[in-house]
Amino acid sequence: MPDRETSRAKKRKTRHFRPVFRMSRATEPPQQPPSSILSALVDEVLLSIIDQIDSRENLINLACTCARFQSLVEPYLWRSLFVTRGDHAREVACALDSREQRPSHVRELSIRYRDEDREGIEELNHFIGLMDKLRHLTIESPCPNNSEWHNKHFDGSTRIDYTTLLEAAVYPRAGLPAILPALQSLTLHGHGPDDKKFTFGRCAVVFLHPTLQRIKISCTNFDAEITHASISSKKHSTPLQSLTLIECNVNVKFLDVVLSLPKALKELNIGEREHVFEDCRPSSDPTTQTSSPLFVESLERQAHSLERLSHNSGQNAYTAHAQSLETGHRTLCNLTSLDILELDYNNILLRYLKQNNYPPLLKTIKIIDGARAYGALDALQIVFLARDVLERGKAIVHDLPATTNLDVRFSMANYERLVGDEVLRREREFIYPLSSSLKSRNARLRIFVHKFPGVKTFIPPYMVGEKEPYEAEMYDSSDFWCISGTNWRWKDDDDYDIEGKCEACIADGLDCRYEDGSDICIDCSLGWPDCKPCFRT
Repeated sequence: MPDRETSRAKKRKTRHFRPVFRMSRATEPPQQPPSSILSALVDEVLLSIIDQIDSRENLINLACTCARFQSLVEPYLWRSLFVTRGDHAREVACALDSREQRPSHVRELSIRYRDEDREGIEELNHFIGLMDKLRHLTIESPCPNNSEWHNKHFDGSTRIDYTTLLEAAVYPRAGLPAILPALQSLTLHGHGPDDKKFTFGRCAVVFLHPTLQRIKISCTNFDAEITHASISSKKHSTPLQSLTLIECNVNVKFLDVVLSLPKALKELNIGEREHVFEDCRPSSDPTTQTSSPLFVESLERQAHSLERLSHNSGQNAYTAHAQSLETGHRTLCNLTSLDILELDYNNILLRYLKQNNYPPLLKTIKIIDGARAYGALDALQIVFLARDVLERGKAIVHDLPATTNLDVRFSMANYERLVGDEVLRREREFIYPLSSSLKSRNARLRIFVHKFPGVKTFIPPYMVGEKEPYEAEMYDSSDFWCISGTNWRWKDDDDYDIEGKCEACIADGLDCRYEDGSDICIDCSLGWPDCKPCFRT
């Protein structure tokens, strides 16, 4: 039997000294994940944070964190919808149907589709009526003038039943919730079936909507069977502030009724048809055209509030015969709030300006080249059209009130290049006298050209996928001799100081001159290839 002490000694282990060094640090609380920190915040603070998030992807990530965040974020995810395809419309409709409150989250809805993507768009019809907080609505379907229907029957009527929708919004059924009760703006490019593809008709109820402030309508026959007698109780009652018509055949009698409805319309843009094709030709009845004296009478219905008026009278081939109509006692002087007036150079309102003076607060009048600028124009046609436009501007400048500015806009793509041709001095000489006349009364002349961002050009209204043109300034009278960035004084000013010739250029057989106050000659400052840099010695 082994000794007890020996056995106990064997179990004993030798312990070596092992120093352990520990860093002294303050005690820190355990870190919490970001979601836990956010979860501690009250809903009001969280909503303020969410409201600052612009990225849709970040909103989705936050919504996936927990059920509470999903309920807070979801209204922000649904506030704006842009639908361009039928399959997308089906997905949106399914998602809206899955949660009863989702349609109420939508504030802005834009439906713009091509014909090949139309199948399924109609799935949204039911849900638009449930969007009780919708503020902005755009409905756009393909135009019947598109190439897909050039040689066959038009079957591309708008898949959204906008007519029924608008009627339900203005005349709600008893006992049912209001339809689109918060709508503020509507953009509509829609077409009916068969021979009604350009009929506006029942859509006229839109002008009785109790909340709409901005309406834009395109590609329709702007006419309906509504008279002053049928809406007598509604006159000067609606909140409409801006009305825009694009490529429309405008019946001035219907327009007169429409303009009697708003309390205070501030902006009116009327674009009549510049591009005419079958089934949408303007009326040949002069009493329905805007060249009728009734047009000015209808404008006077909003004389107290109208600040901006733009009118393009469209194809003058349909209205030229109406130019002989008398203006009568009507005058634009009654438009006491108008400060911006834009007209095509053949517009009948220019005659009113000439005969009956100008609105008292007019700050800027703008003349555009209008429908004649479209199509294949050769250089000579462009030159003559530009002369006509500038001559019309010159004719009205004589009677313009002091300090009223004149703007001119050309839609002809090659006009700027032609004016910039060194040998076409005469075309620039149409600009200088006009500029001098305005400068003498402390006013300004500006000339713009319409340009498209790419090579392809389009006609209004500009549909989904089409790039819109922009206005590029080519002349401002504040820089008198400069056109499209080129100073033409050396070429166009016969009184320019001959003493300013550049000796170095003369020695090389070049005819360069100094700019006033500059040490470098004009040609050299432009970097022309046949002129080397030279400086005054």
